[in-house]
Amino acid sequence: MTEVVGDRGDVSRRDMRAFVARGGGARIETRELPQPGPNDVIVRTTAASMCSADIATVKGDFDFATGSVDQRGIVVGHEAIGTVHAIGELVEGFEIGDRVGAASTSPCGQCTNCQRGFKGHCGGTIWGGYTAGVSRDGYLAEFYRVTDARENLVRIPDGVSDAAALLAIDTLASGSSGVEAANIALGSTVVVIGQGHVGLAATVTAKLQGAARVIVVKNRPGGEDRARALGATVTLNHTDDDVRAEVLRLTDGAGADLVVEASGSTQAFPLAIELTRLGGTTSVLSSYDGAAESSLSLPIEQWGWGLGDKTILSTFQLCGSERISRLLRLLESEPFDPNVFFTHTYSFDEVGRALTELGDSSVGVLKPLIQFR
Repeated sequence: MTEVVGDRGDVSRRDMRAFVARGGGARIETRELPQPGPNDVIVRTTAASMCSADIATVKGDFDFATGSVDQRGIVVGHEAIGTVHAIGELVEGFEIGDRVGAASTSPCGQCTNCQRGFKGHCGGTIWGGYTAGVSRDGYLAEFYRVTDARENLVRIPDGVSDAAALLAIDTLASGSSGVEAANIALGSTVVVIGQGHVGLAATVTAKLQGAARVIVVKNRPGGEDRARALGATVTLNHTDDDVRAEVLRLTDGAGADLVVEASGSTQAFPLAIELTRLGGTTSVLSSYDGAAESSLSLPIEQWGWGLGDKTILSTFQLCGSERISRLLRLLESEPFDPNVFFTHTYSFDEVGRALTELGDSSVGVLKPLIQFR
C-alpha cells in the first residue's frame, strides 16, 4: 500500500463498501479501495443516483461490458458526487476535501475522436466514453475513481445542492445535448417525445434556450404537472390524443422547429420526422434496441422526398469539465427545482431496493437520490 505523500490525500484506508453486479444480480460487497493513477482523482461519495442503464448493467445487457460477467463482477453506477479523497501525481487544480462531480461520460480527451469533438465515442467506438459502471468499476461505492480528472472532474459551487449537482452530471448533461446541438432560435416551437428523466431535461432546456412553445408527448396519461413545472406549454399522450394531428394543428400545419426523440421507441423515430417542419431539426437522444440488421423507418413524404432540408442529429451526451461547469452555473441560478426529478430518497444500505423500485413502474421512481451520509 502506498504511503501518504504530502497533500495528495490519505490513501491508508484499504477497503470500502460497493454495489457490485455479477451473474444477473447485484449486492453490497467489500472491495479494495481504488488508488489513483497519475491522472486520476479518488472521490469519497456523498450522494448518487441511478437510471435504466444501471438496470441494464446488472442484467448483463451491455455486451461490451466484459467486467460485468466475470467472477469479480463490476461496481455499478455512473452518477455520483462527493469530496476529493486522493489525487494523482499529475493532477492539478484540485485539493483534498473539494466538493466535486464528474460527468457520467468520462472520455480521455486526447484520442482522435475526443479531439474531433466526439467525446462520447472516445477510443473510436460507439459508447466509447461511457465506461463507469459498464466496462470499469463505477461510482456506487463509498469511494470511486475519476479517470483523466482534468478532463472530467469539476468543483461544485457552494450554492448548488447535492440534488442539483447530480442532475447536472448525467440527466441534464444528456437531455440538454439534443437541444444545445440543434442551436434553436428564440421563439421556436419544440416537441419532446418521451418524458422520462432525459426527456424532461430536454423539456426544461428547450424552455431555457428560448423556445416559446414546448409540446411534450408521452405514451400514456400521467406526469403532466411535472412536465408543466419544467416548462411544457402543451402535454399530449398517445392514449388520448392524435399526436400528429394535434401538433400540426398547433403549428398551423408546419410542424415543429425542433423535435427531440427521447422515448427510445423505434416507432417514435418516424413520428419525430413527421412532426419536424421543412428546414427543421430532429434530434435523437435515444439508444434503440434491436438486432444488428434492424433499421429505422423514414417516412419519405414527410422527409420531403429527400429535399425537405430536414436535419437529423444523432447526439451522444455532450460532456467534459467545461460543459458540466456551465450546467452547474445554470443550476446555481435556480431556474427550476431539481427535486422534481428526484422522486424517492434512499440510504446506501437501501441501494438494492432503490434499483428494484426504479425498474418497477408501479412504484413511480423517476430518479432515486441515494445518500451516503
